[in-house]
Amino acid sequence: MEGTLLTDIWQLGLGLTYLAVQITGIVIAGRVVLSDRSSHGTVAWVISLLLLPLVGVPLYILFGRNHLRSYIKSRRRVDLEFKVDHHIDPHHPKDYLELDEKVLSNWRILGDLAKVPMTRGNDVTYLFSGKETYQSLLEGIKRARHYVAFQFFIFRDDLEGRRFTDLLKQKSREGVKVYFMVDAIGSRQLKKTFFLELEQAGIETSTFLPGRTWRGRSRLNFRNHRKVVVVDGCEAWLGGHNIGNEYISSDLKAGKWRDTHGHVRGPVVNAIQFAFLEDWYWTNRRMPAFQWDAASPQPANVSALCLATGPADPAENCTLAFVHLINKAQERLWIHSPYFVPSEEVIIALELATLRGVDVRILLPLQFDQRLVWICSYYYSSLPRLRKVRFFRYREGFLHSKMLLVDDEIVAVGTVNFDNRSFRINFEITLFVHNSAHIETCRAQMEKDFDDADEDEEDPLSNRSVLFRVAAHSIRLFSPLL
Repeated sequence: MEGTLLTDIWQLGLGLTYLAVQITGIVIAGRVVLSDRSSHGTVAWVISLLLLPLVGVPLYILFGRNHLRSYIKSRRRVDLEFKVDHHIDPHHPKDYLELDEKVLSNWRILGDLAKVPMTRGNDVTYLFSGKETYQSLLEGIKRARHYVAFQFFIFRDDLEGRRFTDLLKQKSREGVKVYFMVDAIGSRQLKKTFFLELEQAGIETSTFLPGRTWRGRSRLNFRNHRKVVVVDGCEAWLGGHNIGNEYISSDLKAGKWRDTHGHVRGPVVNAIQFAFLEDWYWTNRRMPAFQWDAASPQPANVSALCLATGPADPAENCTLAFVHLINKAQERLWIHSPYFVPSEEVIIALELATLRGVDVRILLPLQFDQRLVWICSYYYSSLPRLRKVRFFRYREGFLHSKMLLVDDEIVAVGTVNFDNRSFRINFEITLFVHNSAHIETCRAQMEKDFDDADEDEEDPLSNRSVLFRVAAHSIRLFSPLL
């Protein structure tokens, strides 16, 4: 009798739990229907939430939300306290008048998305290898006299990471204020003792989207993919490199690592610095004491704009910016991306570009660090709609570079991959440049990279095994989560 009673109680508990999960699924499904996500994403979530609530509800809690509302509220407070327009608009928009109408329209749209105009008087040095990037970063940090803002998605406490750790500790002991921030997911291998070591040296540390609480863990889908360093408000670095041995090809499994970073001087540094400030303030509600009048105009007089994007934007700014540039291309559209899982908007834009006769080339890695995304890229490169796009696979190692070249007008370098996560979910940052000499530098490097790659045949899936083809078609069903 007692065993039967316990069984009945257990079954009742299970039934009530399932009922609660089912009701939760119905409520969330209603919320999804009222959201601004894509139609296929809405259908996928609603079906899973209603038919498979035990799976769909936990997945939605972890991966389903596409806006980080707490960051939006934090950004408003920063804007009110900081008066962003006064600080990061060092040039009047009249500078636009020096551009022809075609280029002018590009920059106005990008400026509207970034909430800051294009600025002139900048200089950019492109760094195409890990050794170049690390050398430039270390030398820049050594020049710091007031502060260093240091932010990476991945920071490893290995040999290369230790070089930066030791230097940052040294600068802190010299009286330089150091702000150290990493992403909680990307740098999850860092131990508490590592942060304690930095803090004991006087360094302020912060973890973006902290996973130490249940609330933080439920936000793990939102990741800060930015890699930014700012020194004294007068120079900054951004791009694809993280900090670790593999980024200078010390990791034999990864082979030669091909990536792109930029070293920036001039007024656009303020916009890069402000992106860091927003991230820093959201994680710990403290406003760092930055300088905003140190980014003086440079003789090179390069036109540049920084666009920081993420799930706190009022619209899908990253998607809008890149689709806009694809649609503007008339002669050349060259893309570097380690991951290629495009949305329907991007596929349509690329298809239209080829119909206009644009030379569309996309460089992807032949090797991989994320197998599922790599397999899925073959599905998209085999689409009949994209048959006129020339796909290349970099054979010299792992390609991690994120670059885009539009005609001879704009080059973009930053952290954005051509996938749903970068366009809609991650916090990203991109530098757009309009300068003939800089565009020529990037064009020459991209040509070399294409020479170091093998071009895909018309249907790269055709010679793959049946299992591989099934996997590619199956994985793309989960493309919004990749």
